[in-house]
Amino acid sequence: MESNNVATIAVIISGVTLLIMVGEKLFGGGNRLAAMFAKLEKETTAAIQQLRTDLTGRVDEYEDNYRVGLDAMRANIHAMQIALLEFRAKMAEEYLPKGDHGEGVREIKSDMRQGFERLEQRLERIERSERGDRSDK
Repeated sequence: MESNNVATIAVIISGVTLLIMVGEKLFGGGNRLAAMFAKLEKETTAAIQQLRTDLTGRVDEYEDNYRVGLDAMRANIHAMQIALLEFRAKMAEEYLPKGDHGEGVREIKSDMRQGFERLEQRLERIERSERGDRSDK
């Protein structure tokens, strides 16, 4: 029995040795395999870094465009508010009869206040959506 066990162990050791030798022939030994993995890791790291740089650049560009557009909208809304104030004041002076001038001005001011409130609400919604977009990132 003992000789069978010894023979079996010898065959197993020979098989493992053969597998190790075949592995070394296929992969050129442990150093070559380690070098292959090191090269793969280096290339993968470089590719990931390049993708990260490209993506960050695109996101920055989109944020800048969005911010510029939002600032332009704000400037246009404020310019429209000023022009509307000037127009309404001119209309009140030129076309309202002298006796009704005070009442007309009050109505114009009330209309203006309501218009400004609506514009401010729109701006607040835009700003909230901008803050919401930033917090999603």
